[in-house]
Amino acid sequence: MASVYARKGILQIKFKTKDGWKQKSTGLKDTPENRQIVLNQLIPALEFKLKEKEKAKKIDFEPFDKFANLYLLGKEDLKTYFEIQSRVKKICAFFQNRDIRSIKVSELRAWIAQFNVSSKTVKSYITDCRGIFDIAIQEEVLSKNPFVHIKSKKSASEEKEDIQPFTAEEVEIILETAPIPLKNFLAIGFYTGMRSGEILGLQVSDIDFTSNIISVKRSISKGIISTPKTENSVRDVPLFNVLKPYIESQMQLARKDRSLFLFSKNGEHLYSVDSIRGKKPYGAWYKLLKELNIPYRKIYNTRHTFITAMLKTGQLSVLEIAQIVGHTNSKMIFKNYARFIKGEHLKISSNFDPFGRGDTRGDILGDTYKSNVS
Repeated sequence: MASVYARKGILQIKFKTKDGWKQKSTGLKDTPENRQIVLNQLIPALEFKLKEKEKAKKIDFEPFDKFANLYLLGKEDLKTYFEIQSRVKKICAFFQNRDIRSIKVSELRAWIAQFNVSSKTVKSYITDCRGIFDIAIQEEVLSKNPFVHIKSKKSASEEKEDIQPFTAEEVEIILETAPIPLKNFLAIGFYTGMRSGEILGLQVSDIDFTSNIISVKRSISKGIISTPKTENSVRDVPLFNVLKPYIESQMQLARKDRSLFLFSKNGEHLYSVDSIRGKKPYGAWYKLLKELNIPYRKIYNTRHTFITAMLKTGQLSVLEIAQIVGHTNSKMIFKNYARFIKGEHLKISSNFDPFGRGDTRGDILGDTYKSNVS
């Protein structure tokens, strides 16, 4: 909407834009004839120009949500889709459907810096954001990705927190004290190195007491049954004698519940590991460690405990251990656990013959492990 007024004898046009009210001089003297020219010609021409300019802006607008939705379309087949979708929803809420080209690296850094979550979660958000901007590059809307310059760094404390194996004494007292079914769940983790989701995915039929084998075929996360983490994660793991009482105890509960799954509720598989451990600080796992005066660490450390214990026994090669726990190769073992076995190679008996004329390897975890693995 525009209007005309005079200032110092010259006609001015006052008009409203998206950025507020503005004024423009016509250069015409304030006469009745010139007022008619402004009202009938100049103002209509100005309003038409403003509408065309706004229309051009709308056509040229590239909303962030558009590329976020395209990014999600490429993730629909992933078992982690709902987790990705949840993060993308929060990302879109932050950017408020702005033009993706207007987003600057500096504001991205400031946004990431305010995250009060683990570095792993921050890394997931960065991965999603980078993927959304990559879509814009593919669509030729952007020429470069601002998230290329943003990385998540782990603090020293976080690196220490990630892998904290339990000691043999801690394992013993935890399994003596833990309530069922948490006790049985922990025992499987400590004596097989299986991931939490893989343990939840175990069915009664996956346990073979004759062959002493546990078949790892599926995983459960947030109520969704899927295959384990990687192709190598579909595997058979040894069932050690020390673990059998815990397995038998849990099988009795499964039969009583008329469930195919080893861990269940009302005959159905559990939704997530929270169903066993509970949530911090009120869950059974947190309370157990507090009661035993053992420093809190994630339940996933049962897996780390198994791997480090097996490395220290010297009974199996690194590659064999990697195969048991479902790693693609031995690289991950060396990368993550080397610092826990530093100096172990020096503890070998001086009577050891590397050419097979007598094997004196000590079995730290006992004869049960040796007989089942071999």
